[in-house]
Amino acid sequence: MLLLDRATLSQKNLWIDERGFVFVIFTICSLAEQLGRSTVSVSSALKELDAAGLIERRRTRFSSPNHIFVKIPNVE
Repeated sequence: MLLLDRATLSQKNLWIDERGFVFVIFTICSLAEQLGRSTVSVSSALKELDAAGLIERRRTRFSSPNHIFVKIPNVE
């Protein structure tokens, strides 16, 4: 939910990549702090979200946080 909320904020701030997709920038440490969880738990949760196709993580530069693309499923 936190990632979805941040994606909405990123959309308003026009954080858009060259493909036109909205992304958020969050370090694992920041996510862990915001959620009150360990970095291991957050890493595991991000891997699960990625495997389920709900997010996409793209590496940026060395020692920079990844861009996280939150995929919003179509509900009809």
